[in-house]
Amino acid sequence: MLRYGKTMIRFSDVSEKGTSPEKIEKHTDIKPLGGMTDQEADAFWKAEFQKAHDEVSLDEYDALLSEVFNRSEDELDIDFCIDDRLADLLDQFSTETWEYMDDSEREEIISEFVSALSEDLGLEDMPEVAVFDDDDAYGFYAPADNTINLNLQYFDDPVELVNTIAHEMRHAYQENRAGLLETREDALYRVNLDNYISPIPLPGGGWLFFTDYQDQYVEVDARAFANLFTEAMKYE
Repeated sequence: MLRYGKTMIRFSDVSEKGTSPEKIEKHTDIKPLGGMTDQEADAFWKAEFQKAHDEVSLDEYDALLSEVFNRSEDELDIDFCIDDRLADLLDQFSTETWEYMDDSEREEIISEFVSALSEDLGLEDMPEVAVFDDDDAYGFYAPADNTINLNLQYFDDPVELVNTIAHEMRHAYQENRAGLLETREDALYRVNLDNYISPIPLPGGGWLFFTDYQDQYVEVDARAFANLFTEAMKYE
């Protein structure tokens, strides 16, 4: 099992944004102790691999792993209904309404949106909202402190803001379900999060592993979920 540094980021479609190292959330590294013999190190890794298999009891780990990568949004059917409360909140994000709000009013609507999504997604521990302001990604979810982090530079684009919030809230949902392991989808989340691929910025621009990052299950699932809201806004 490969364990990649985990960054749950809403990149732009052209993937030209950078990501500050301090914003990257990583899984705890698993390392054998120093001074181990080759045989002891081999036994250590075999035990770790077996533990990963045992933790996902709903299916064979390798079979699930084969379903995590090279996925497409067209393959997914997200079982989620935008209820009246969420629909009313989406109205508040309409350009005609949003542009006349001050910062405090916008923050209140964002908070209400996160609260409503938390409730409808069954999250008992609602993520807190944090704001950053730099030439970075649209936003990211940090599982270490359960925060939805939003880039202030995109607050004037309410459609992108809604998409980013929904995307990152879906990541919070994935983390929660991966811990519960009650369904096969939960197991897919768990396996993907254990093997999450983060894109690596290249010195000359662009990203290494960007396609792999985009096409893994948790990212495809988050995009498909977020698209439910931006599609709904077209008909408001």
